[in-house]
Amino acid sequence: MLTNRIERSTAATAASTGSTDADLDDFTAWLIQRGYRGPSIRRHLQGASEFVVWARSIGTDLQSLPLRDLHDFRDHLSRRGQLFSKGSHSAYWLGARSFFVFRHGCSPEDIGRAAEVAQPELVQSFEQWMLVHRGVTPQTLAVYRPHIRDLLGKLGSAPEQFDAAGLRSLVLAYAENNGISMVKTRVKATRMFLRYLIATERCQPSLEAAIPTIAQWPLATLPRYLPHEDVERVILSCDTSRASGIRDKAILLLLARLGLRASEVATLKFGDIDWSNASFRLIGKTRCEVCLPLPQEVGDALLHYLEAARPAFESEYVFVSAIAPWRPITRYVVKSVAVRAIRRSGVKAPSAGAHVLRHSAATSLLGQGASLQVIGEVLRHRSLDTTAHYAKVDVGLLQEVARAWPGAMSC
Repeated sequence: MLTNRIERSTAATAASTGSTDADLDDFTAWLIQRGYRGPSIRRHLQGASEFVVWARSIGTDLQSLPLRDLHDFRDHLSRRGQLFSKGSHSAYWLGARSFFVFRHGCSPEDIGRAAEVAQPELVQSFEQWMLVHRGVTPQTLAVYRPHIRDLLGKLGSAPEQFDAAGLRSLVLAYAENNGISMVKTRVKATRMFLRYLIATERCQPSLEAAIPTIAQWPLATLPRYLPHEDVERVILSCDTSRASGIRDKAILLLLARLGLRASEVATLKFGDIDWSNASFRLIGKTRCEVCLPLPQEVGDALLHYLEAARPAFESEYVFVSAIAPWRPITRYVVKSVAVRAIRRSGVKAPSAGAHVLRHSAATSLLGQGASLQVIGEVLRHRSLDTTAHYAKVDVGLLQEVARAWPGAMSC
């Protein structure tokens, strides 16, 4: 039955792309050998189909299929809003990447490493400058990269010809079609790139001043978090009779009890955990190493995952994929775990994803009487002003410090 459904899907994909049945049959067999199952195979075939159609539209020879085309396709999906779906990479990108791996016999990690080398020289030198002089993490550079590539694609690769009007109009045009968070990232990436160009004397001085500031008043919004009862419902939604549920529960506890970021959970290594002292080492967003306590509940969940659910896969990373092919998870997987758990629990969350659990951990600590300084240390904030954002959810504390309006009765 399953084989018949896959064969029908393969035939439909071949008809839509003009590929030969042998091409897709071989790709399907390759997926089956690596442990993929029916629904996942069909999604990968859908992505491969889209990639093949796009590659042929630009005149690419599928036999050679250069890496540059794969990353141009990634940018194509990003511009159309099809790179991600429900907090993780979409079937379009996963299918295209797997088809490329199938064609060239490499690994997804090889593609990632080659992508860094394949970047334009200007992008490579910018990223090296950011690593050396600003201490920026590779994860942050990966966020900046598509914005820089888009800027160079629209303004050209000659920075000495950049002008204030062109830069400003580019940012404002992007702001019309994207949310404030994405726009602020575009502004930050553009400014950092211009500072690099100015420091290396590749463009006009003070050109960064042309980039408009995106208005967002500090501390003007309330933290988006879940009450303690809802957090518990999210954690209990994991089906611990399944290996994936055991893994997901351990991930959620790290997010909800310790306020870890998605990238910090994904990059947790065996060597970071000190079981004898119930603690673990963490190098977070600021690249400062800290030692955090490992609560009993979280430690038990991690140990249960390692003993009963983790595949026999050699890797220094604690968390790996729940289905074949086995590989260390990414921050997108962590976000997807949180999104699915919130949806399963039926909780009405102010935002979907891993970060809402980080906010929830902070507000829970505040409700237990922890000081802002302690919360800042747990969340690894560089400034107490950032942590002060959470004080606004403690209405009782605010009533104690609020001053009555002159001439009015105290509330």
